Amino acid sequence: AHNIAYHIENGQNFYQRREVKVLLDYLRLINDPNSDEGDEALKSIINIPSRYIGQKFLNELAEFAAGGECHLFEALKIYKITVPYLKKIVKEFIALMEYLISESINAEPAVLIHQLRDILNYDRIITDDDIPSPDDSKIMNINQLQLVSNKFRDIPSLLKYTETFRDDLSNDKDGVSLMTIHKSKGLEFKAVFVIGFIEGVLPNKNGEIEEERRVAFVGMSRAMKQLYLTYSRSYLGKNVKKSRFLDEIIGDLQ
Repeated sequence: AHNIAYHIENGQNFYQRREVKVLLDYLRLINDPNSDEGDEALKSIINIPSRYIGQKFLNELAEFAAGGECHLFEALKIYKITVPYLKKIVKEFIALMEYLISESINAEPAVLIHQLRDILNYDRIITDDDIPSPDDSKIMNINQLQLVSNKFRDIPSLLKYTETFRDDLSNDKDGVSLMTIHKSKGLEFKAVFVIGFIEGVLPNKNGEIEEERRVAFVGMSRAMKQLYLTYSRSYLGKNVKKSRFLDEIIGDLQ
């Protein structure tokens, strides 16, 4: 947001990660279904979850929309479908989107993302697990998206924010290096920020305490001159406590 150059070590722009981008594309379609952005979003999400809608159908729909000088979502509502199962699936998709579009008038982005995750059974889709683990990286990513979305009161504001993470800023090797503690092993930097020193994250609620303490030390010991340790008072919309490790560290320094 402040145009600070950065790069993600062995990673990609957070908002381009597939599990995150799909939810954002749903929001793009909800926000403005009759637009070029809405067209691109519809093509991205219409088969997530799988609705057995083939590329041939999408090509025919695009031709129909072009002939009628309308956008894809509007075309989908008036296009005559003869295949019974496909007609039913498209009808259900339209009903879902129209419901979400009506909800978006009063609902904030975080609420809509929560509804999408629930209605689509999205967590299970992206992990292929009957009971998705909160520690799964994809679940953590969409939790992070939902956390970020809490800061915005409407979809356009959230989308505008996510679009500030441009490739020219997020792929600058001379900028700030962003990485997990695991990725940082063996590296050293003049200044290091270790964020998320809260109970449940560092230490992880499912981790063995001594191993978690070792992980924290690995992150801290990457710093050559300056080390910043941070924690938050809330996480994913819930109040949290600072990590016990902070008291241990500060106690050692006193």
